[in-house]
Amino acid sequence: MTYDMVALCRAEPDAAALLGALLAAGPDLKLATVEAAGLVQLFDPGDGRLLLTVETTRLVRVPGETERLLGVALDDSFDGRVWWVECRAPDGDPRAAETGRRFTAELVAITGGLTWASR
Repeated sequence: MTYDMVALCRAEPDAAALLGALLAAGPDLKLATVEAAGLVQLFDPGDGRLLLTVETTRLVRVPGETERLLGVALDDSFDGRVWWVECRAPDGDPRAAETGRRFTAELVAITGGLTWASR
């Protein structure tokens, strides 16, 4: 199982925003990409365990979609669209969960928006 988090961003997260959020998640972490799947992964530099997987940014234009999928209603400041950035941490690993929370919090601090977590 995984601990899932979503950054619901008002502005499109550009490369600088994503990189800034990844660095805020853990400047000491090892970063790798899975280009074929459009994923970025963060690993513990000591033992090499996977801490976080970040998916490609998606633009959601369907009104009410975040409420249907996550139970989150967006206010008018989102202007009818939201940039969705989903990430997953292995369940039961407190460092992994904290890494994901730092990533999503920093991303919405940069782009505006809000975060959602599976618990």
